[in-house]
Amino acid sequence: MGENPFAADTVGINVYAIRYLCTVIGEMLAGIGGAYLSVVYRSAFQPGMTTSLGWIAVALTTFALWSPLRAILGAALFEGLRALEFRLQPIGISSNILATLPYLFTILVLTIETRRTVKRMIGAPSSLGVPYVRGEVKYCNGIGV
Repeated sequence: MGENPFAADTVGINVYAIRYLCTVIGEMLAGIGGAYLSVVYRSAFQPGMTTSLGWIAVALTTFALWSPLRAILGAALFEGLRALEFRLQPIGISSNILATLPYLFTILVLTIETRRTVKRMIGAPSSLGVPYVRGEVKYCNGIGV
């Protein structure tokens, strides 16, 4: 569907319904994540509780390269760095320095992955973010989209 929605439409798949369904499911998962964050993780809503976590999500998406296994491993790695903050504080390392570890690693991952992806395609669907209009064929990099 993401590579060529025109081809999916020609075999009878409703492209609009699939795209809306995926959007609704994605938003439901985001809502569940927000509910988990405010009910379980912090046990109370606090303004600014997601501050800067969006950049970690962007880095995780880049790190995953469209692979669910890499996304799971990356999420465990990023959260492990956040948990490391609480393990190393009793040793005497400053909590401010430890709090920056996930963000420093985020910058490192984005830098490395950007260089790697410049050399080779990251495997994202060619129609990602391109609106689909039935009967209209668009071309992106020589491929009908």
